Amino acid sequence: MKHRPTTLLDRLGALRGLLTISDEDFNAYMRSYDELFDDSPENTKADHDNGVPLKGYPQGSSDELQELYKVIHLLCTLGSVEKMYMPPEIDSDQSVLQNQILFERIVANDLELNPGDKVLDLGCGCGAIAEHIAELTGATPYGINLDRSQIEKAWKNPNLPSNNFAVGDFNKALEFDDQSFDAVYAIQPMTYVSDHEFTFAEVFRVLKPGGRFVINDVAALDAYDRDNPHQKELIQHTRELTVFGGFWYYRYWEDAYRDAGFDLISSVGRPAVEMIKKEVALFDRYEAAFKALAKIRVIPRKTDALMLRLNENSQSYIQAEEEELLTLNWHCVGQKPD
Repeated sequence: MKHRPTTLLDRLGALRGLLTISDEDFNAYMRSYDELFDDSPENTKADHDNGVPLKGYPQGSSDELQELYKVIHLLCTLGSVEKMYMPPEIDSDQSVLQNQILFERIVANDLELNPGDKVLDLGCGCGAIAEHIAELTGATPYGINLDRSQIEKAWKNPNLPSNNFAVGDFNKALEFDDQSFDAVYAIQPMTYVSDHEFTFAEVFRVLKPGGRFVINDVAALDAYDRDNPHQKELIQHTRELTVFGGFWYYRYWEDAYRDAGFDLISSVGRPAVEMIKKEVALFDRYEAAFKALAKIRVIPRKTDALMLRLNENSQSYIQAEEEELLTLNWHCVGQKPD
């Protein structure tokens, strides 16, 4: 079966989940923003220049994070990001979904997999990226994710070997033997790493010699100054919109690879401004529709409130990328020495 992007049926299923959300899940989601994204750790260029140690994200394994993702996955599926990541701009004339597909081809090339190899997706979500990587490479996919509701969706995917996908946490010891995998990758879950040294060492352990580890995640860029109130506000708004945890200057990612024993093959950031604008325009339309429908009581007011909470800081996200304060797509490729 051929890999396919998010369908109308997927979106309708997400809408149904939002319309029928329980009070318990709604309240937990709304509460989680204050609990998860207040005073989140940051390390800037100035920190790196001054030798300030990396500070991990302490709530990367928390119950609150699981509650957040249970709901935000539905909101993202309603848009174009069922895969739970905003892709870099590969072709600005194409949709967000098509740019995800183009970007995943880059990831597949970086992994250097052969048919029959084993590849692990850290923070695999519902397995949609793993499905595509397997199709592109012929490798056998595995995945772990903190949110059980997304893993349950992976179990139902006929294109995935369900036994290879499990509820798991990369902040704990990986439940795999040494040298189990030919490659490992992680697409935008790594801001929830609590201890970089531990997690990178675990990836190193489960990789075979010569195996590659690819991450693509949020990074602070040279221009970001957390003592600048305007910049600090843009980053906080972006954090709440895109729900990233820790925020670290890109050279800290490079250091984490080298400290764990990897050879760093490449390290590059890619902008996503045009992709962001496309997705924000879509969610602005959703927000207007939800507001009108809630006003006449066609949909529950709490469903409208979920959309408002998600979308309220979208312009700050655009501005933060335009001012080159951050990227959601810093891309590193490391290799375990033979």
